[in-house]
Amino acid sequence: MRLADLLVDEGRRLFKLRSLIPLALLPVVFLAVPQSAAAEQWLGPRANVLVQWAAIGIGLAGLLMRCWVVGYAPDGTSARDTRGMRANLLNSTGVYSIVRHPLYLANGLLWLGAVLSARVWWSPVIAGLAYWIYIERVMLGEEAFLDQSFGESFRTWAAVTPAILPAPSRWRPMVGARWQWKRMSSEHNALLALAASVLLFDYLAHWWAGTAAFAPFYAQHPDLVWFFGLAATLSVIAIIARRLPSNR
Repeated sequence: MRLADLLVDEGRRLFKLRSLIPLALLPVVFLAVPQSAAAEQWLGPRANVLVQWAAIGIGLAGLLMRCWVVGYAPDGTSARDTRGMRANLLNSTGVYSIVRHPLYLANGLLWLGAVLSARVWWSPVIAGLAYWIYIERVMLGEEAFLDQSFGESFRTWAAVTPAILPAPSRWRPMVGARWQWKRMSSEHNALLALAASVLLFDYLAHWWAGTAAFAPFYAQHPDLVWFFGLAATLSVIAIIARRLPSNR
């Protein structure tokens, strides 16, 4: 099998496992815990809060991008289906006019924000490399599918639209799309994962430093606990709202 075909085949398999891939970073997190605890002591309370919320801000930027893309995605596209790739039409307007894979760019920001919150310089480097190796194959698999499905239309769009780094000057307004709140509400999972990751990383650092009790941890980081509580509450609301009958 040609190397290009091998990468495409790997991408199709990884596409089906994409919801489990972040778990592969857990060993990196645990290895970073000792240095994360030391970094927190070195930074001090004020700088530590600034670094953590800067990291959370990066993650939230990725979440907002996902909400934008998913909320305006036409039916039959940008699905969470892990059984296989599907597309009833080719997205080439709106955000897809400036970048071919906006959801994977958004996911990368979510990964980066979560890992940066550990405050260990090498953890985002490893996470970034791992994410690129994985997502490059998934993008190759998706683009092979789109090429087969849409032919010349896909090739014309792909020739002028960057894969992962947006080109804002190429923006074209969305065609035939409307905002779908119920679809966008599925992104509560990403918000909850970001909040839980940041809270877990920091709690593990405190545990390593010998402060396993929750009360002292909460006294130092009430903002992270409240952020997780807010994310959990919004997640419950979103789940309930998605179960309500549609007006359509």
